[in-house]
Amino acid sequence: MGNRYDEEFEFRLATIDDVDNIMLFIKKEWGEKHILANDKELFLWQYGASEYNDFKSVNVVLAINKSKEIVGMIGFIPYSNYEKKLHISTAITKIKSKGLIPMTGIELMKRQMKLVGESVNFASGTNPETILPIFKKVFGHITGVMKQYYILNLNKEKYNVAIPSTNKTNNTFVSTEYKLEEVYSFDDLVKKYDLTEENEYMSIKAPNYIKKRYFEHPYYNYKALLVINDLNKCVGVLFAREILIENTIILRIVDYRGKLENLEKIGNALNKLISDKDYEYVDLMVSDLSMIDICKSGFQLLDDEDDAIIPNYFEPFVRKNVKIYFQESQNIVIFKADGDQDRPNIMRRRED
Repeated sequence: MGNRYDEEFEFRLATIDDVDNIMLFIKKEWGEKHILANDKELFLWQYGASEYNDFKSVNVVLAINKSKEIVGMIGFIPYSNYEKKLHISTAITKIKSKGLIPMTGIELMKRQMKLVGESVNFASGTNPETILPIFKKVFGHITGVMKQYYILNLNKEKYNVAIPSTNKTNNTFVSTEYKLEEVYSFDDLVKKYDLTEENEYMSIKAPNYIKKRYFEHPYYNYKALLVINDLNKCVGVLFAREILIENTIILRIVDYRGKLENLEKIGNALNKLISDKDYEYVDLMVSDLSMIDICKSGFQLLDDEDDAIIPNYFEPFVRKNVKIYFQESQNIVIFKADGDQDRPNIMRRRED
């Protein structure tokens, strides 16, 4: 049995034939310069399903009016094709600004959940004024502000990107024999680490997703850093991206696979990496790491009591702290690269 929304709209999953109209909708309703309205390669990479050998489906739920026009969309990123353990991150969400019946956006969110049928739904970068209250009040999701941790290179005489805290800063960490070892291909990664390993508080991400996300990105080059324990066994992998700004290189850790407690033991390795690569700093943005003590690895929490500046926006570069909000239907750790938070905003050719 339908409702008033069914009388006005068709709700369905998009296909490859809808892509041009979706991009046009983004251009009209979001902005002419939005990268996903102009870069079809990036759009198809982000919302296509080629990693699962599906070249027809597009991971967008649409609301279409009687005139066959798109009036609303929710893009989502499925981390696997596991039907019973499907974790997704919702990304770009937009409703036509005028002429719709009240609460069409909420109805579209309900239809997205029904059509996709995910077991866990989460996202970072959720708009705190519009979308976040809906997830909290209507759907009962956990909401909050992403936490940013950082390790400064204390050998720097001048900081071009960060602004250090006026409080005493040090990189005190618990010394261990853990190492970081970079691998340069997906095949080398899977030889060393089982990407199908499931861990508490961690989202489920299929190897096919990892391959596409970090080894086949149309713009960015990511580093895959194996976490090697004191028994010389690979127990996890960090995914990170170098950013060159103001003639300075920083490193952003954007994702992690493995047991969370291993992150407490990489202080030696991180400080060696910072020194060897001359990074100004390394940062890590996550929803919640209260189940471990990440500061054992030398990380410092950027909070309201810390007057340091650790920028978040680089396209264009904005030298200030920014609060990023998240929502989740289940208590898991969300990383910077979940959803579309580590997405290009400026069109250019792929990094060399």
